[in-house]
Amino acid sequence: MSLLINRYDAKRAEAEESLAISDMTELLGLKVVGVIPESKEVLTCTNLGNPVITLPEEIPAAGAFLDLTDRFLGEEKEMRFTTPEPVSFFGRFFG
Repeated sequence: MSLLINRYDAKRAEAEESLAISDMTELLGLKVVGVIPESKEVLTCTNLGNPVITLPEEIPAAGAFLDLTDRFLGEEKEMRFTTPEPVSFFGRFFG
């Protein structure tokens, strides 16, 4: 069995507001096969009845689903979206 983590927010995990990936794997004893990041686009697609995977790959959730599909087909892919994106200098002031 494998673990798919959906709606993962690396910033919240880093701030200990939610479980980290390591906590989940330790708790469940399963290998992570994919991490789907929290995304407004997923909610929009769900409400419209559209598959997320049809979105451009640049949208993190769509890229994560494509990575997951590749892993299921046996391709080695780096696990993305497991660490928070660094905040830019201006992002700290205006974000």
